[in-house]
Amino acid sequence: MFYHYRKLFLISLLLVVLGFPVYAIKTDKPDTIGIYAANGYLARTINIAFTFDAPKEGAWGLTLQAGDFKLIKDAGFTAVRLPVQWVARMSAEPPYIIDKQFLARIDWAIAEALKNHLAIVLDNHIDDQLMKEPAVYRERFLSLWQQLSVHYRHQPGQVMFEVMAEPHGQLDAVWNDYLKDALAIIRETNPVRPVIAGPPFYNLVYQLNDLQLPKDDHLILTFHYYNPTRFTMQGEDWYPIGKPSEWIGTTWTGNEAEKSDIVYTMDLIGDWAKKHNRPVFLGEFGAGDHADTASRARYFRCIREQAALHGFSWGVFSFSVGFSIYDQAAKAWRKDLLEALIPVGK
Repeated sequence: MFYHYRKLFLISLLLVVLGFPVYAIKTDKPDTIGIYAANGYLARTINIAFTFDAPKEGAWGLTLQAGDFKLIKDAGFTAVRLPVQWVARMSAEPPYIIDKQFLARIDWAIAEALKNHLAIVLDNHIDDQLMKEPAVYRERFLSLWQQLSVHYRHQPGQVMFEVMAEPHGQLDAVWNDYLKDALAIIRETNPVRPVIAGPPFYNLVYQLNDLQLPKDDHLILTFHYYNPTRFTMQGEDWYPIGKPSEWIGTTWTGNEAEKSDIVYTMDLIGDWAKKHNRPVFLGEFGAGDHADTASRARYFRCIREQAALHGFSWGVFSFSVGFSIYDQAAKAWRKDLLEALIPVGK
């Protein structure tokens, strides 16, 4: 059965690579999209971060414009992942209502994505209170998914839900239960919508075996990858481990030793996916702007090639501001990075 679905995924991926208008089929029936085909829509995804994940749009350097979606489509991407700090736009008391004006802004982003034939992932991103005190904020977490599920129940299957980005802290111990409860709420109104979820401990592979995905044929496994952090996080002073300012100048040459961790991780996820018959979305990988461009390009190319080898879709982090693929000041893509992700002619 896995090989049948993998074949469907690879066919969808091939159509995207060859430039066929896969998204020309618009439907309010997500069940017309099999989960491997849905993951194919995410084949080449870019995260639009530092935007709605900020407490207020623009606070972290980017206010999204309609033209940004066209830029992304024209560059060759097939989807966008939209990290959203929903809790910053919800009322503090039950029933934790999402701000209507902000929800309309997300409606606009979805419309612009679909208009440009891009799939879109609505990601629940950043909830420090839930990570520290999950029992206290459980009802708010579930209320979010009840509201989003009802509001977006008629959207096509190219609009996908990501239950929680990078669960960690105290949430790790109860993540399987919280995921199950949120999914049950989503399925009341969206029985076949593609839903993305990953392991605890920041969606890293180290606790993959602790993840208990519910029995559901419309789930996509996600994981994040930023190793080695001395390279990817150099100069990122917000990073809580080590002394990132002292790492500036770290290169990534692409030698066998450096590639080995990427290969090991991809093989590990690949084996898990085969065993559990799940499609895989590498939802985040990237390297910060303090790293040199040549090293970043080599790193991106290696990850892209390994993801392709295993049939994973991927989402590079990020469009602009930090970890940027697009240079806002120059109003141009960083060519070497873009070509490492989407080779010319492919």
